[in-house]
Amino acid sequence: MTFALLMVLAGAIYRLVPHPMNVAPVAALALIGGMYFGRRYALWLPLAILATSDLVLNAQMHYPLLYVPRVIDYVAFAAVGLLGMWLRSRPVGLKIAGAAATPIFFFLVSNFGVWLFGLNLTNEYYPKTWSGLAECYTAAVPFLRGTFVGDWAFMALFAGSLLAMKAAAKSRLDWLVAERREPVTRQQS
Repeated sequence: MTFALLMVLAGAIYRLVPHPMNVAPVAALALIGGMYFGRRYALWLPLAILATSDLVLNAQMHYPLLYVPRVIDYVAFAAVGLLGMWLRSRPVGLKIAGAAATPIFFFLVSNFGVWLFGLNLTNEYYPKTWSGLAECYTAAVPFLRGTFVGDWAFMALFAGSLLAMKAAAKSRLDWLVAERREPVTRQQS
């Protein structure tokens, strides 16, 4: 649990420091958290990063502290966390497919929210038509590269770290068990 909390803290801090556009750890923590965190923490820890860092970022940018349309992003991240929980007992191939699909899923859901509630590049609301939706997705394509890089890089980092810690803990446990099982030799007189 300590490692999970450190990952969340690092993720929140990362969002607050300058970083490449859309290269962020939130979706990665949602998916990996769903797969590896305890069921009590799997969904709310990644959302805690988002909420905490959103409050700070909104205050810095002089935006309203709570921006209601952002709820769509929270729903998308929660869905990614639920996907991670579903993938827990699935084969590795499905886990990799889930990781590969996560940035595409988030792109589609979050930009649908932008189309519903957000402004286009000319500070006007997107037309609520198929062409308005296409315009929104087209305008968002430059952000997709950073989403892919961030999601996949942070997923690899988090999953690798968790698996390395698990292997180290198992190795230590095996060593302790082996030490206890060594036969005691008696001195024969």
